[in-house]
Amino acid sequence: MDEILLKQAGQLNLRNCPIGGPFPPVILLTDDARLPDPLAAIAQLPRRSMVIFRHYDHANRTALAAKVCAESRRLGHKTLIANDLALALKLGADGVHLPEYRILQTPSIFGQIPSGLIVTSACHSMTTLRKICLLPRDYRPDGVLISPVFQTQSHPGAVHMPFERVQQVAHLAAQNAITPIGLGGIDRNTIKKLRGSVLASVAGIGFSVG
Repeated sequence: MDEILLKQAGQLNLRNCPIGGPFPPVILLTDDARLPDPLAAIAQLPRRSMVIFRHYDHANRTALAAKVCAESRRLGHKTLIANDLALALKLGADGVHLPEYRILQTPSIFGQIPSGLIVTSACHSMTTLRKICLLPRDYRPDGVLISPVFQTQSHPGAVHMPFERVQQVAHLAAQNAITPIGLGGIDRNTIKKLRGSVLASVAGIGFSVG
């Protein structure tokens, strides 16, 4: 993995991540199109990283998720399963990641997640974060993936958040004991622009190899 990106992510994590929190400096998101072989990417991560398994459209999602969990566990990483609490529990994953529409359409899902699991939620706006903060304290996710912080290949042409808005969303999250995580277009060059942010970790699809 790119050493410059890793160093910058480590500094953000050291400065902004709550002591004893579950989130490492870098978090890998798997993706059907952009990361067809997640196992190879996982092998490139620094030890004690985190993997969010998405691969929503894989023909044998359960089997691949089991392989990802096993490989991550072997390498000391934590694994979260995206939008499938039943699969996360079946595989003994470390947690679950929920897309943004869950807090907008079915916020009750947050109250159904057993204690002890790490929970993250996608967050694309201040409005979404405010809805998350209205959840009972015990139901709030441990972290939010704030995106897109930069232009990203996953959503070409999408308007990214201005740095000031990223800071506002991240500050509100931190004030509510929710770890703010940056996602979208983060590489060895763009991460330098986040030095003054309150983000505690960075997440991405394409930065794991290089």
